[in-house]
Amino acid sequence: MDKFDFEADNLSFFYPGETVPALDKISFRIAPGEFVLITGRSGSGKTTLLRALKPSLSFEGEYSGSRLFFGKDPASFPAVEEAQNIGFVLQNPDFQAVTHTVRSELAFGLENLGFDTPTIRMRTAEAAAYFGLEDIFDQPLSALSGGKLQLVCLASIIALHPKAILLDEPLSQLDPMTCDSFIGALRRLSLENAITVILSEHRLEKVLPVADRIFVMEDGKLTFDARPCDITKKELEKNDFLKAAVPSSARIVAGLGMEPGSALNVRDAKRLLDSVFPNEPAYKRIEREENGMETATPAVELKNVTFSYDESKRVLNGFTLTVRQNRFVGILGANAAGKTTMLRLMGGIYRSYAGKILLFGRNIKKYSDKELFRGTVALLPQKVHMLFAGNTVEEDLRRVLDTVDLPKEEKEELFSRTVGFFSLETLLSRHPYDISQGEMQRAAFCMAMLRRPKLLLLDEPTKGMDALFKRELGEKIRSLVKGGMTVVAVSHDSEFCAEYCDECAFICDGICSKPCPSGDFFSDNFFYTTEANKISRHIFENAVTETEVLALCRKNQNGR
Repeated sequence: MDKFDFEADNLSFFYPGETVPALDKISFRIAPGEFVLITGRSGSGKTTLLRALKPSLSFEGEYSGSRLFFGKDPASFPAVEEAQNIGFVLQNPDFQAVTHTVRSELAFGLENLGFDTPTIRMRTAEAAAYFGLEDIFDQPLSALSGGKLQLVCLASIIALHPKAILLDEPLSQLDPMTCDSFIGALRRLSLENAITVILSEHRLEKVLPVADRIFVMEDGKLTFDARPCDITKKELEKNDFLKAAVPSSARIVAGLGMEPGSALNVRDAKRLLDSVFPNEPAYKRIEREENGMETATPAVELKNVTFSYDESKRVLNGFTLTVRQNRFVGILGANAAGKTTMLRLMGGIYRSYAGKILLFGRNIKKYSDKELFRGTVALLPQKVHMLFAGNTVEEDLRRVLDTVDLPKEEKEELFSRTVGFFSLETLLSRHPYDISQGEMQRAAFCMAMLRRPKLLLLDEPTKGMDALFKRELGEKIRSLVKGGMTVVAVSHDSEFCAEYCDECAFICDGICSKPCPSGDFFSDNFFYTTEANKISRHIFENAVTETEVLALCRKNQNGR
């Protein structure tokens, strides 16, 4: 008889007081060691399903149907057995870490389950070695980047020797290099240790190629359950979300008439593109219009800015950057490179120790708080949950609206227009912590826009957003820029920046490169670039988006 780690049969779930199910008659079986990817639009039920697979974290409400954990139902599944066998990694590691140092965090679960001291020492040492944490073993958690802290949370679970790990969008705060390492670690755990991995995620470029199965959620239903290699052109044509969510490699080969499941990574797509162009093509470059970036008036200027949190290390050292008006500028770089610090200096949250910051030609120190934060600049932080304190989304939005200096009728018109802009009408009566991460991100974005800023600063704006709304967001930002706003976004999302930013720059060790057109930026990079560029750069010189790659393919195939 086959054994399964998780089973669901017609599983449904209603939140208290709700008449529409959050989970609607879901059925599946997950075998030991399987790597399962769960994806879907924000609010589709991904997190609800993931938490239903760990009884102690399941949401309160009404369940029907059945769910089994290693052959046991929730009532007969001991809490200690659950704690040891089913690990759970939250999206935000700050919510998960509970001690002060890496060493104590790795030992925390073992201590609470009553393991003896020699076992605790051995397991924490082994976990630290496996995940490369030896050099930070005694560091405080507060000193770690988001990527390192996420890895520590994973290592603390592995120290328990679980049979399964559940992860809720763990990649949202990771830079591309750290993301690769994290996914590699999960894949090794699945292949080499037969640990079942179930991961909810919007960013599929890194995960889909290594997953054994993909679940697509829509309105609480499991609408797609298949091996990634079985994704077909027909499926993409009828499923808008899946088409937008699959990696660029799959969309590029589908655009060339091949099955998307045959190329879920750069290597396979590159080989298929080689078969289309066995000889050097006649047309190799995308012609782009000059954007006039050198002649535009600066919106914000940082000149030889220095900043540090303590005396041990300067986060920014002689930092210089000019962002010109009516531009959407993306800033990329590794975790802990100084990107968030830069944004907070631009937004007047921090004050520099040396150097000068000019906003629209005026020293930022000359602005009063009222001038600065009501109509000049707005900052959307990475940890958007910190913005919410009300009982409903509407309450929090109106709290911001109350600070806007407009007549009552104009305020209401601004509120209605901005709420509609971010498609929040159905969420206004919900508690902020009862909506999905992507929905909370949209609500936080709405808060920033209610301030009517001339300069909008975004820290990881696509975090937690599904592929379809990410596309909508890009178009919305473009419309804001056309309307006279300047937008600066710190992001790990190379695909988003390549598609929508006018210019991009790179931060390393507290120093920033000069912004250049996004097409030039990504075509010159080797690691911090797009899938489309990696797939095509041996054939085409400067294509960085799938649209550009396919345009050059068709131009060469048509001879014009």
